Amino acid sequence: MKVLLDTNIILDYLLKRPQFFESARTLFKWAFDGTITAFISASAVTDIYHLVSRARNHDTALNFIKDLTHFIDVADIDKSVILKALHSKIVDFEDAVQNFTAQKSGIRYIITRNEGDFKNSELEVLAPHRFVEKFREL
Repeated sequence: MKVLLDTNIILDYLLKRPQFFESARTLFKWAFDGTITAFISASAVTDIYHLVSRARNHDTALNFIKDLTHFIDVADIDKSVILKALHSKIVDFEDAVQNFTAQKSGIRYIITRNEGDFKNSELEVLAPHRFVEKFREL
């Protein structure tokens, strides 16, 4: 099962954000053991670097991204994704790019804490705890 993890999920795990960490940890475990095939978008990689290097430091950010790529795939963004995002009914451009990146990669679920940002998506968009509850038996 292919899923796109929004940047906030990655940061919930790394920064151990109290009310979100457990769901993020479950998603990471499932990605690591192959229960799900997890992706982040190519644009999320630079966002993660920027945010982690500010919260921690340059080396920590690079090492985290290196470790992440061992069990989370990176979905490509190309011109077709950008053009679809530009003409999308999804209001936030960055979220539209995430959405069409997922579609292009054959991903079925977007996992984010900002479900409302994807209300015009054709994909199934779930908060991490809802995804975990729905697929707990995996």
